[in-house]
Amino acid sequence: MVAMSCLACHQSNDADRGGAKVVSQGQAVAGTPPFNVLILVLDACRADKFGCNGFERPTTPNADAFAKDPDAVVFRDHHVQGTWTKPSTASLFTGLFVHQHGVFKGTEKVPAAGHELYRTTVLPPEADTLAERFRAAGFTTFAAVRNEHLIPDYGFGQGFDEYQALNYSGGDFQLIQKVVGFAERTSGKWFAYLHLSGCHNPFDVDHRDPAYMQRYGFPYDEAGRQRVGVDFTHGEINHTIRDGRVQLDDDDVRFLHLIYEAKLRTVDQRAIGPLLNWLRGNGHYDDSLIILTADHGEELYDHHGYGHGPALWEEVIHVPLIVKFPKGRKPHGLGQEVTALTSAVDLLPSLLALIGRPPVDRLSGVTSLEGTFADYSLAELGGWGWALLQGNYKLFGERRDGPLLFDLHEDPHEQHNLAAAEPDRVASMQGFVGKLRQASSKSATTAPVVEKELPPEVIERLRSLGYLR
Repeated sequence: MVAMSCLACHQSNDADRGGAKVVSQGQAVAGTPPFNVLILVLDACRADKFGCNGFERPTTPNADAFAKDPDAVVFRDHHVQGTWTKPSTASLFTGLFVHQHGVFKGTEKVPAAGHELYRTTVLPPEADTLAERFRAAGFTTFAAVRNEHLIPDYGFGQGFDEYQALNYSGGDFQLIQKVVGFAERTSGKWFAYLHLSGCHNPFDVDHRDPAYMQRYGFPYDEAGRQRVGVDFTHGEINHTIRDGRVQLDDDDVRFLHLIYEAKLRTVDQRAIGPLLNWLRGNGHYDDSLIILTADHGEELYDHHGYGHGPALWEEVIHVPLIVKFPKGRKPHGLGQEVTALTSAVDLLPSLLALIGRPPVDRLSGVTSLEGTFADYSLAELGGWGWALLQGNYKLFGERRDGPLLFDLHEDPHEQHNLAAAEPDRVASMQGFVGKLRQASSKSATTAPVVEKELPPEVIERLRSLGYLR
């Protein structure tokens, strides 16, 4: 645990940004905002590993204590709209489904003479983002992110007075220092978006909580397994598993879950705890709305997959959501837990309602943070697949080998495909998605495809994370 005094004394300035890319914009003022808003996103952290969501081991003691605050609510059945950072964050920022904002293409190398170009989709300028709406409402807006998919060149800096896309030296604590410095030097109410590296693979030894490893560890020859290609400390294993060159045995899978949990414990101890302690110690906790969530989860060989991106299993799209309302301002009717289905696209309309802004018709979510819930959630891979959650059921559509249908109440681990036994339900859910997409496409934006050179450190980091070969 880092002492609060270390956080409180930090001031951000141009000299200490250490590789940060900063985008600054003018601030619009529209009255007096009612409270501060902080969105804390933990990259690749799946819901089922959090204690407040029922996990039996102490992976998240600080998050669990936060969830027990009388003004907090744990949304137990929260789902994201994308399976990796860029599309998922675009949905959170815009309140739109992936097919509406179109930001779903990864980074791919383009043949070019004399230099390397990379092609990807970006969030278009005409997209109305969460930060733009908060700035128009009179908030000072700030973001600190540690993810190459969210660099300002990709459109995610829209609406932020300061947007710091930091390099990976220094870890998540460096980002916490940035948001602390921002809050300390800001007069008036603020909106901050903090995107930590969280539980993202690879799983370096330094990121594993030692006490957790000692308590729950078991005999496992990690060095020996690395020699035959089972190396969880390197991003290359993303490709070797997906290509079928490496298959994990039972001990490998058990160890993979262990080091993932140990990394989550580290995030809880080094990031969540210190940040919440600073907010409490400096008078910002009670008058802030704080959202703790994730952009996506992580496959840990649950369905013989690894990482995230190409699959829509629950381990990828079911993420934590803990919301702590300003003291005494928790909406009536919300208990300590909500089991109704919620979606990441609900955050934007919910926050607009909570700060007293008028509703926006074209948004795809509902005001679930106020207690209004949709009976479905849609996650998409872009142009080649989707998953609809409706009631107890989940349907995977647009698959080459046919649909998958699961009853998540009876089969939460998605092991028994019911599609052949329930063709009418499959047809009904497919029809629902067709109508939903047709109606919502009227609100779609066009995500530009851009080609650009990337700094060598960004390319290397994308390779180390398994996004580039």
